[in-house]
Amino acid sequence: MWATKVDSNTDLNSPQATSIFHRGISDGSVLHSSKISQLQASMAPLTPLHDLGSSTFEGGTVTTSFAHINLKNQPSLRMSVVTEDDAVSVTPPETEPSSPKGGAKLSVFLGSRCTRVHFVRHAEGFHNVVTRQAGHRAEAVIKAAHEEAKRKALADGKSPQEAEALAKAAAVKVERVEENRPVHHATPGAEDYTDAELTEAGRNQCYALRGKMDRNLVIDPLHRTHIDLVVVSPLRRCLETADIIFGPGCSSTRPDLKPFLVNDLCRERYGEFYCDKRRAMSENKKDPRFGEWDWETQAEDWPSKCMLFSDEDTTWKPERETDEHVHERAMLFLQWLAKRPEREVAVVTHSSFLKNLFKVFGGETSEADQDVLRALPANCELRTVVLCHHG
Repeated sequence: MWATKVDSNTDLNSPQATSIFHRGISDGSVLHSSKISQLQASMAPLTPLHDLGSSTFEGGTVTTSFAHINLKNQPSLRMSVVTEDDAVSVTPPETEPSSPKGGAKLSVFLGSRCTRVHFVRHAEGFHNVVTRQAGHRAEAVIKAAHEEAKRKALADGKSPQEAEALAKAAAVKVERVEENRPVHHATPGAEDYTDAELTEAGRNQCYALRGKMDRNLVIDPLHRTHIDLVVVSPLRRCLETADIIFGPGCSSTRPDLKPFLVNDLCRERYGEFYCDKRRAMSENKKDPRFGEWDWETQAEDWPSKCMLFSDEDTTWKPERETDEHVHERAMLFLQWLAKRPEREVAVVTHSSFLKNLFKVFGGETSEADQDVLRALPANCELRTVVLCHHG
C-alpha cells in the first residue's frame, strides 16, 4: 500500500481519466532540476533493489507519490492509496472522501484497475554515439549561442534572470540542432542510421540491468517483479533491448513464458531524423529472436485517425511529429495498455516518447515532483509507475 496527501480541491468526477503514481528519489532534500542532474550523473540507471512495496531502489530511496492529472478538456481526479488486491473500496464520485486525523484527504481504488508498468528506455544505439560525439564537438558553438542570446537580452532591457533563461533556451535549441546533425534527413549519410541497432556497449547495458534484476530476486524473493507482458516498440534497438533484458518470450516450444507484444503506438517521436524511421515490421520479424512475438494484436482497433497502421514506415516524414500529436499518441497507448488484462507490464520504448508521455501528467504537482516524473531517462534506465484507469 502507498499513501500520500492530495489537494482537497481536486475533482473526483472523472469517468474516463487515467492517472500515474510515480517513484521519486530522495536523500532527505528537495529535488530540484540541478539535484536531479547531480544524482543522474553520480548513479547508475535506477533499477529496483526491492519491489516498490519495500520502497528501496539501488542508489537511493524511493517514495511513491501522486501525480495529479491535468489533461486538456478532461476533468481530473485524485487517488492516494493503491493496494495489490481488490480488498479495497472505491470512493464514489459524488462522495467526499473522509478526513483522517491530520486532515489529509484520502481515497482508494480497486487494485484490479491498476497496472504496474516498468518503462525501460532502449540501451545505447549507434545513433546515440554519433549524436553524443557531435554534441561534444559543438560545445564552442553552443557556448557562443548562449553568450550572444544573453547579451542581446540584456541589451533589450531584460533582467539578469530573464536574460539567463532566454540564453539557456537558445543554447538548448542550438545544441539540439548540432548534436542531431549526423542523423538529420538533410545530412549526407544520415540514412545509414535508419532504425539504428544497439552497440556492444548497449548490449552490455542490457545484460547489466538483467543481472541486477536477477540479483534483486535473490536478495528479496518476497518482493519479486512478476512481469506478465512485455510491450515493445517495433524499432530495432527496442526489440534487441527487450530480448536481452526480458527474454526469452512465449513461443511454440515454450508457451508457458510471458508474451512479447509489439506496438507501433509506443515508437519514438518520428520524423526529421533517420534513426527514428523504422524498417518494415515484416523485415524485423524475420529475425528469429523476434519472429514468434505477437506482431498482429496491435492492429486490432488501431486508432487510424491518429496514425495510419502499415508494415512499411509510411508515417515517418522530414518534419518532426508535433508535441500535440505525440501527446495524443501517448494517451492512446496508455488507454490501450490500461485495458489489457495483465497487472504488471514492461514497456521498452524511447526517451522522447517517454518525455512527452510524462509531460501530460503532474501539471498540478510541486516542481520537485515534476522534475522527477519528467526527467529524461538514460539509456537502459528502468522507471516504474502505477497506471490507474478510472472506469
